[in-house]
Amino acid sequence: MKLTLIQVPYHYGFSQARVGAGCGPRRYLEAGAEAALRQLGYEVSVELVERGPEAKETPLAVLEGNTVLAARVAASVDSGGFPVVLSGGCNACLGVLAGLGARLGIIWFDAHGDFNTPETTPSGFFDGMPLAVATGLCYRELWGGLSSAPPVPPAHALLVAVRDLDPGERDTIAQHGVLAVPAADIKALGAAAALGPKLAALRKRVEQIYLHFDIDALDPALAPGVDYRAPGGLSLEEAEEAIRLIAAQFWVRAATLAAYNPDHEEDDRTLAAGLRLLSLLAAAGVKVA
Repeated sequence: MKLTLIQVPYHYGFSQARVGAGCGPRRYLEAGAEAALRQLGYEVSVELVERGPEAKETPLAVLEGNTVLAARVAASVDSGGFPVVLSGGCNACLGVLAGLGARLGIIWFDAHGDFNTPETTPSGFFDGMPLAVATGLCYRELWGGLSSAPPVPPAHALLVAVRDLDPGERDTIAQHGVLAVPAADIKALGAAAALGPKLAALRKRVEQIYLHFDIDALDPALAPGVDYRAPGGLSLEEAEEAIRLIAAQFWVRAATLAAYNPDHEEDDRTLAAGLRLLSLLAAAGVKVA
């Protein structure tokens, strides 16, 4: 299978290049990500997304960067490839979805909901809003600048391993019928029992999904190299079982591994976890007949 590893080396909504989490994609490649995937039998090409120097404000930078990313994703798919995005921030989901252009669901591994809107956010932090943008709950003009397709309906999104939500964000998720499986449920019941009913519900709505993995979905003991640590995250085994369950039930059209910040790393633990997850995300792109 052909894989396109697409680096998005930006931090804080495409506003800062190659600082903080923007250094994560390059660090994976320096550690041998491409070679490791080739050893597993994949044909791998590596690409780099860079936006122009014009954008200063975060929404404009997000639009410019994701426009470039959308074109790279579309080109990968058109050539028969599977796009795997290595991104500093979660806003890269917008470019991936715009590039795919199909009627999709979203399965989103993250300690946080990323479902704030300008009305609910306590901080105004744009990186806390990408999933709300992708589902049409805010910044509709930004999405319209990226794609002529409608946003993903909120009820076609499933949050996995979530455990740190703002109050207004929690209300938005409940109000719009977003599916969610907290990390605590997976740890208590196991991935199959906790995820099974929600995957079945999502499968009735969509057959194809975009798979997004913010590495802070893992427990900080395994992945300390993130900006916002949240205790009680998944083990690698739990994450791997969950991804295998998803790949067995859905056509995964693209995947993203996001938010590794080498500045906060300890003993390369996050790097090792990310490389292990990367091989599993690649395997999820093999369509099951």
